[in-house]
Amino acid sequence: MDDLTQRMDRVLPYSLGSEALLSARQHSPKGSERPVTTNEIVVGGGGLLGRHVLSVLGNRLSRRVRIDWDDHVRACGQLYELGRELAEQPTRWNLYWCAGLAVFHTPADQVERERIQAGLLLAGINDGLERAGSPSSGALFMASSAGGAFAGSEGAPFTEFSAPVPKNPYGEAKLAIEEESETLARRWQFPVVSGRITNLYGPGQNLSKNQGLISAIIKAQLTGEPLPLRAALETTRDYIYARDCARMVVTAMDTVRSRTRGTDPHVCKIFSSGRPLRIDELLQVAERLFDQPVPVVHERVAGGPNADLSVASRVWADLESSPLLSIEEGMRAVRSDLRYRLGLD
Repeated sequence: MDDLTQRMDRVLPYSLGSEALLSARQHSPKGSERPVTTNEIVVGGGGLLGRHVLSVLGNRLSRRVRIDWDDHVRACGQLYELGRELAEQPTRWNLYWCAGLAVFHTPADQVERERIQAGLLLAGINDGLERAGSPSSGALFMASSAGGAFAGSEGAPFTEFSAPVPKNPYGEAKLAIEEESETLARRWQFPVVSGRITNLYGPGQNLSKNQGLISAIIKAQLTGEPLPLRAALETTRDYIYARDCARMVVTAMDTVRSRTRGTDPHVCKIFSSGRPLRIDELLQVAERLFDQPVPVVHERVAGGPNADLSVASRVWADLESSPLLSIEEGMRAVRSDLRYRLGLD
């Protein structure tokens, strides 16, 4: 593992180049590429995004990659070999990176582990392309975070052209992975989508993670256990239903080759609902829908992200053109799921 250890030391970060982000004009909608057989491969299919990507792909799925996440060194080796193996294949493939347990307040050491793991996958693809000596027919989606990128930025609503200003190791790691993805894409003219996802919610959300405000609100209603609220009521976020986000991600990968042909192969794209909501508005919607108060205990924490993290995507905006689930419909789906998981049905 000596060579792998050296790669872990060097793989990140890369500095951003001087080229501007993609404009919406450069990437007008193109036709779907699905008539060509594509191997669809998912890493991280156990989380909220990954499970919905698997569902959207359906019988198109070629492979769900199993990684030994509890063994960091072994996981790094598996991810490096996966990247190298795919890059050397002549067949056409899409790889969806949906892995990672880290959230905004995750300790720096765990964030660093996940940064290294993603970096080793990218290093494997790079080395596989070098060994193959020919252009790849693959494409890559890397899940990133809008909140991590813009936590310290100014001028909401933020777009793909807003300057990212991370405020903690989580945001810094997400940007570092984006930068390495950009370097890889431009070096090999290899299509990569860095997906800055807003607040993901939906059935099956992991309630043990320090995230998922909508699920936490509904759980507090159902159980009567007070919700510890660590942000001001005016805090504004974009909440996107997991199925809607997965559908947009798969559509992006269906068309990424035609959209990037002759232009920048690295795409930084915000995946959002485009409907900013304050925390007090979420509470009001839940109470109105289910005619039940939400018990809340306020625990303000200093040094968090911006109060307003609303976004407005300007890249590939056609992906948001399909009707998205309303917040009311999304809350009903979450409540139905939680009633079942909590044994209340």
